[in-house]
Amino acid sequence: MTHKLLNAISFRIALVFSISTIIILMIMGLVIHQLVMHHFEMQDRTQLEGKIQLVENLLAQNPSSAQELNLYLKDALVGHHDLIVQIERPSGEIIFSSAPTVIDSKVLTKSPKNTWVEWRNQNKVYRGLVYKKSFEQNLMVPSAQIIVGVDTSEHLHFLNNFRQQLLYIGLVGTLCLMFFGWLAAWRGLRPVQNMARVAEGISAQHLSERLEVDHTPTELRSLAIAFNEMLDRLEIAVEKLSDFSSDLAHEIRTPINNLMTQTQVCLSRSRNIQTYQEVLFSNLEEFERLARMISDMLFLAKAEHGLHLPNLQQVNLEQEVAALFDFYDAIAAEKNMSLSQSGSANVQGDPLMLRRALSNLLSNAIKYGKPDSTININCEQNTETTIFKIENECPPLSQEQLSRLFDRFYRTDASRQRVEEGTGLGLAITKSILDVHRATIQADYQNGHIIFTITFKN
Repeated sequence: MTHKLLNAISFRIALVFSISTIIILMIMGLVIHQLVMHHFEMQDRTQLEGKIQLVENLLAQNPSSAQELNLYLKDALVGHHDLIVQIERPSGEIIFSSAPTVIDSKVLTKSPKNTWVEWRNQNKVYRGLVYKKSFEQNLMVPSAQIIVGVDTSEHLHFLNNFRQQLLYIGLVGTLCLMFFGWLAAWRGLRPVQNMARVAEGISAQHLSERLEVDHTPTELRSLAIAFNEMLDRLEIAVEKLSDFSSDLAHEIRTPINNLMTQTQVCLSRSRNIQTYQEVLFSNLEEFERLARMISDMLFLAKAEHGLHLPNLQQVNLEQEVAALFDFYDAIAAEKNMSLSQSGSANVQGDPLMLRRALSNLLSNAIKYGKPDSTININCEQNTETTIFKIENECPPLSQEQLSRLFDRFYRTDASRQRVEEGTGLGLAITKSILDVHRATIQADYQNGHIIFTITFKN
């Protein structure tokens, strides 16, 4: 339970918020405390400096009558019970003292920060000023040392109570802020709990659920958008995987059924050697088709886990296309199709893999292109990219069909599935090879022509 509480984001936010609040309150308390102390010091200094000026005037007016001086000073100190004044001559003669006991100059402690002097008298702490006055303009008036002080007991008592109240207020305030901080964090993280509930209901059979973005807090909006986009990709991937599994089962079932049917018919009665040989040759063709399909699927599986380019070198696309033309020229002639090439370019890649990718494109163009048409291949190279295009006439294709051309086992016309030879994996393999070479391929349909565009980065 403790570990779960410490790992809670709301608890961490409340803890950081509380620590920050405590630090701020401590700084504010220290500043306020110093300001109050400074206020008391300035107030005491103003009062004491006023009394010093009063004593100076009285000394200047009554230089010889000590009794009259005492009378004036006592009248001046009426109502200032916390204020004491002591006047003494340089000889040590005390001519006036309102302190309970005589103040010994030796016990006065000078403050290192200012001109204050401090002393204790009858368990009271006094703070005051010592001022030595000499009357140079009137030599008849003897000089004197004036000690004025104020009882700081009330100040200290007020400051102690003030500190305690600040501590209590700060403690209660911190606890309240911790609670409200935790409450605010908990309420602020409720959208995350809603996300968790939505995620719990998502499975391979239920991928249509999406997070609400409009009412999501700004801080979590990017997460909600990314989560919805991830679900979109997963839904597409699961749909493709389902289609792939269905197509794979169909593709494998057809040759296996052919093999089983031919074998069962052959074994139904005795036949001559020539018949058995014909059946075996027919079965061999189906086995070869299955072998090609399995080989292509293994290649795609390797591509999904990252293919390596062991033989990376400069590949001349013009020479590769010329070699493919020599190989496919006879096949194209059967449909009275002509092959045309223009432009030249060099790319960095594996020659065998690129040859296989280009071969798949050319073979696909011959298989599904219109008879008596021309297959055009163009290469164009600039400083940043190399463009390879292959174009041929074909029946009309929709945008959905174009977007699925590179899916495994996908054919635009299901009726051609067994008419044309092949595994239905050629374009998928081509895309995987180009992905390894950090190239992109795109299919477009324009004016009765399908155009495959490959873009290599130089």
